[in-house]
Amino acid sequence: MATANVVNSSDSKIEFIQFHKPSLQTGEYEISVSQEIHTKRDSKIPSKSFPAARRFFVLGDRFELKPEDVYSVFPPNGSLGDHSNVIPHVILTRSTLPWERKPWTGNVKPSLESSPWLLLLLFDQDEQPQSREITLNDLKTQADSRIRFPAFDPEPGQRLGDKVAVIDVKKTTLQAVMPAAEELPFLAHVRQTKDADGSAVENAVIIGNRLPRRGAVSTVHLVSVEGRFKSNGFDYQNAGDDDLIRLVCLNSWSFACADENRSLEGLLLGLNRDPGVLRLPKSNSPEAERHLALGYVPLSHRFRQGDKTVSWYHGPFIPAQNTVETPLPARSADELVRYDATNGLFDVSYAAAWELGRLLALQSKPFAVGLYNWKRSHALCLKRDEQRLLHPHLPAYEAETQAEEIPDEITNWFRDLSKLRGVPFNYLAPDERALPPESIRFFQLDSAWIDCLLDGAFSVGRVTSAALEQDSGHEASPAANPHDRVTGFLLRSVAVSGWPGLLVDAYDGNNNPLETLRMERLSDNVLICLFAGEAKTVEFHLRPETVHFGLDPNETAGYSKLLRDSQGIVKETLKVPLVPWRQETKRVIDISGLAQAIETALDRETRSQLQIPPITSAQFALQMIESSGKVRFQHTAS
Repeated sequence: MATANVVNSSDSKIEFIQFHKPSLQTGEYEISVSQEIHTKRDSKIPSKSFPAARRFFVLGDRFELKPEDVYSVFPPNGSLGDHSNVIPHVILTRSTLPWERKPWTGNVKPSLESSPWLLLLLFDQDEQPQSREITLNDLKTQADSRIRFPAFDPEPGQRLGDKVAVIDVKKTTLQAVMPAAEELPFLAHVRQTKDADGSAVENAVIIGNRLPRRGAVSTVHLVSVEGRFKSNGFDYQNAGDDDLIRLVCLNSWSFACADENRSLEGLLLGLNRDPGVLRLPKSNSPEAERHLALGYVPLSHRFRQGDKTVSWYHGPFIPAQNTVETPLPARSADELVRYDATNGLFDVSYAAAWELGRLLALQSKPFAVGLYNWKRSHALCLKRDEQRLLHPHLPAYEAETQAEEIPDEITNWFRDLSKLRGVPFNYLAPDERALPPESIRFFQLDSAWIDCLLDGAFSVGRVTSAALEQDSGHEASPAANPHDRVTGFLLRSVAVSGWPGLLVDAYDGNNNPLETLRMERLSDNVLICLFAGEAKTVEFHLRPETVHFGLDPNETAGYSKLLRDSQGIVKETLKVPLVPWRQETKRVIDISGLAQAIETALDRETRSQLQIPPITSAQFALQMIESSGKVRFQHTAS
């Protein structure tokens, strides 16, 4: 039975599970059923048996993985941070995937039965194996005698013309990095994350056995070792030292150990620079600087008559709270264009927001039709109520009428729009210079801009003066801004793409947590966060299930590893003083030796109280994870 350990965080619980085997492993099965009919002894009808058998095949991934099967990798693909003490890992979305096939041929002892058929192998730049794409037929009928790959039979659904990614590794190179047979069970485990609401997510994790080289590029390959191991280790099929061992590659990525400032903490700390708000660079013109400091951008403006000019525009993100009042509801966007006599330029910010809201509403035909029908029905109900009050003696108006309730789909659409969902990015940040690479920009949400956006969407069907008057008379309009004050930030950094498990918490001036209205990746490297209230402090940290594995560098030489007690707390007095190596010059860790050293240290510390069982992959993973630090941005008065 799988064993597990638990680590608690502020808002969730992560449970480390030894393995999660599928109900049926990949392969061919047969179901046999027999029905027998027995009769009395004196019956002339003989007893008879009716057997039946059905064969079926359980299909599973073998020579390729779908992109959605890989949740994340670490170190991130293409990253340049200092990862020299990090053990690479890959997180898979299907928790049973590493155990759906077997790495063994023949019988093995029970302690090795939980071994995965997937392994992570790290190669230095000068060891990088040859990688190529071949067909399944080429893999099956290998013509080169120097390449070793075991014979196999295609399974149902596999065609000889299917493409397969493979790497060819020199035997001596592979021998240095291939784990020993007894190490396999420690190299895969399952993480189950339970949130405060009770929901749970399971992911399988495959970890490597080698540290990257400092100051160099490393490549990690997720390879299949299905049927490649015997009880005494990997089967090299009598290959010579210069022969090549072929492995099926299911995923690969590269990174460099170059700059400690390119770690997650280094990247986030590097964002702390001026300006901290969404604005263009400073101008020598006092009048222009006055507008730029408020987040304005000069943009080309074409009038209805065809004339061209330059007008000021700012999006919903402004440096400080705005007290501007706008005449709403508006009949058209032209009513919201403002003229600044001091510089002779127009301000089209609110007019653009109103027109954008109208276009977004008309873009969705079901929403536009539903909104128009509700407004018409609402107006009819109000008219009936008015007639009932004016002519109460008429029998047709004796029954009290009520305005139709706002449909949920309309309310939800406006609520999403108030959080800027669906708004094109060029309306949010109209000039790239305001949000350069590796920058964070904090802002207040301009409530007047949001009001104009919502009113523009609500203007569907607003043609006549009567319709305008009707829209202004709604006591509980679905287009009302549901939030009094909203703050947030835009983050543009490789930290967004490199760490998909990034979490953000915001607090007000009294250190009370704020509700996160929206946290969404607008692109691979751009993140938007909106909070209900004024955020004075913003903290970044990683999800518990995305923390990485690593060792602790010794002050003199080698590596040690601080361990966790029974409560999951790292203790300075509980450690493996020196991590064992299988090949120290190649930075290949003796995984089984390290597991034994961890077990010995835990036994010495707690066995008398807890009777610790032999260490499993779950306990090994718990001890190998690195604590997730936090990076805090705090607003200070200028």
